[in-house]
Amino acid sequence: MKKYIIAIVAVFVISMIGIVVTTNILESKNGIEDGVFSFESIKNSFTVDKETINEQRKALKGEDPASAFLADIDTTYVEDDASGENTVSEGSDTQFFHASVLTEKDLRTREKYGLTKENIVQVCEANRNKYYYETMDESLHQLYAEILIATVVRAEEVPLCTREPEELDFAYRCVLNDHPEIYTINGYTCVLHSANKIPVKLVYTAKYIMSEQEETAFKKKIDEYVKEYKAGMKADASDYQKVKYTYEYLIDNTDYDLESEYNQNICSVMAYHKSVCLGYAKSMQYLLSEVGVKSTIVEGIAASGEAHAWNMIQIDGAYYYTDVTWGDSSYTNGNSVVKVLAGINYDFLNITTDELEHTHTIDNAVPVPQCVEIADNYYVRENLYFDFINTNALSWVFKNAFESEADHVTVKCANDSVFQEMKFYLLEEQHIFEYLPEGTETMSYGENPDMHTLTFILKHE
Repeated sequence: MKKYIIAIVAVFVISMIGIVVTTNILESKNGIEDGVFSFESIKNSFTVDKETINEQRKALKGEDPASAFLADIDTTYVEDDASGENTVSEGSDTQFFHASVLTEKDLRTREKYGLTKENIVQVCEANRNKYYYETMDESLHQLYAEILIATVVRAEEVPLCTREPEELDFAYRCVLNDHPEIYTINGYTCVLHSANKIPVKLVYTAKYIMSEQEETAFKKKIDEYVKEYKAGMKADASDYQKVKYTYEYLIDNTDYDLESEYNQNICSVMAYHKSVCLGYAKSMQYLLSEVGVKSTIVEGIAASGEAHAWNMIQIDGAYYYTDVTWGDSSYTNGNSVVKVLAGINYDFLNITTDELEHTHTIDNAVPVPQCVEIADNYYVRENLYFDFINTNALSWVFKNAFESEADHVTVKCANDSVFQEMKFYLLEEQHIFEYLPEGTETMSYGENPDMHTLTFILKHE
């Protein structure tokens, strides 16, 4: 009797792509070139296809391609009287290579908000383990520290150590991408003062989206969320197990929702359990930092042409990409919500650069290394990875799935050649029925050719 195989390719593949629709998730672009970066070993592996990125941006529904990346930024230009008190004070602690021309009043303002040489040095030391801080040019470290200090203490109209709005924009993005715990702002204002049309100083004020009382209330909710999150993690969990658990925890406890409140930060996830890609990614970064796993935010463009954000994670010295948003198989599509399987897709848990670039284009503020290792890829670690057709391994996979009453099985192939061979063996030759309960007459499956995975729906008696 002929067996029947039902493909559900469309639904499954759509679930990989449809969840990334969002707007305004990243900060504004700037004109800093690759040559400004000092980490040569990382820069040499930074292979952004900028031509492709520009083409994708142009296709964004007729909008300004860069608009999807803009934060709420206001820049004002003020021409001061050159004969005034705009002279460099001998007491200035500003040693930046674009040192502002500061007055005694400016210095008092900086000191009031803690922008002293001692504090700046301490903040720089405290951030040496942060990815963006370490990867940006060292000449911008003081500016990074000043933005961080001024933002945390809610400074108003504080002169910074740069006269370049582009440098402020770049350093601001680096600070936010290193610090997911900053959830109180959505941009800044800067006033650039000049004398005789020559820039002399730049004044910064962050734009706060909540009061100090609201910030305190959110912090309490975030602490409660983290406590519950940690309670479910094994005490002896490895870094891979921590990453997998965090990935699953976020997906199980978050709905993708374009209308979610505070969806550009962790409050959306930890207070409202609804978010978009940047909220997912920042929450992943925040939670992993709580359990000692290094990770960072990576910016770019998704296959749909929309701005997108995900994570780069370090395990045992190797880097992997993880996209929690695309791991959540529920998404909004018009007026319908499509649920696929159990709601978790592991195709984007600890993948390589080559795999990521099938569906993502990296367009990051600082260079990122090539991710080439697969040792801690989900399918490799869970014995669901095939570099050839191994019938014994397939038998174990399906037997284990039925014994655990799983509703599906997903296997990953090492490359397209193995993927096509696996499809031919299991589907065309119908060997799939050898791994299903006796008497099974029909079988449904889905595929993701970009990630070389095949998913089979299991029916239990």
